[in-house]
Amino acid sequence: MVQYNFIVASARVETNVQLPLPPHKGDVISLSTGVSTPHYLVHRVELFANSDVVNVHVQRFSDQLSAKLAIDGFRNTRNFLRED
Repeated sequence: MVQYNFIVASARVETNVQLPLPPHKGDVISLSTGVSTPHYLVHRVELFANSDVVNVHVQRFSDQLSAKLAIDGFRNTRNFLRED
């Protein structure tokens, strides 16, 4: 089992996180289904050779709304359909 640690500004904020799929740069992750819980934008995934530890460098948002407003493309339909 792979152990994921969330890193914000060189400090661990979440450890031993269980994720259904490996994270990739640009993914938005929430650890629960609530909209008022923290959401994380993945900036970098750091793997260690011969280790089950993966550091996921993230940007933390206080809730889903703040993530939506800051991240272009996250449930954001602005300019999705362009009319010429």
